[in-house]
Order: sequence, then C-alpha cells, then structure tokens
Amino acid sequence: MKNFYAHSIKGKPVDEWHLLEEHLKGTVELAKSFADAFGSGEWEYLAGLWHDVEKYPKIS
Repeated sequence: MKNFYAHSIKGKPVDEWHLLEEHLKGTVELAKSFADAFGSGEWEYLAGLWHDVEKYPKIS
C-alpha cells in the first residue's frame, strides 16, 4: 500500500513526514469539536475529510 503525506519537510527523512491519514483524523476530530458548539459537528467532520483531497493522486 502506498503512503500519502499531508506534510513533507524538505531535507527530513520520510519517517518524519506527516501521514495524510493521521493528519485527516486529527483535523476532523478537532474541526468537529469546534463546530459541535453550534450544532454543525457532523458537517465540519465531512469538510475536514475533504480539505486535503488534492493530496491524493488523480485516478486516470
């Protein structure tokens, strides 16, 4: 399985890069916790999942 990364750091080894899956999980939980205060947690969860969709390669 190929890894995808949310953040890569020039000059740093790949094992120090931020895996996209881990980044998205953290983002959605944080976004949901903020939006729960005004009843939109589920919507923000979905938005969080999609916010880095361009980091996955296009399927041809």
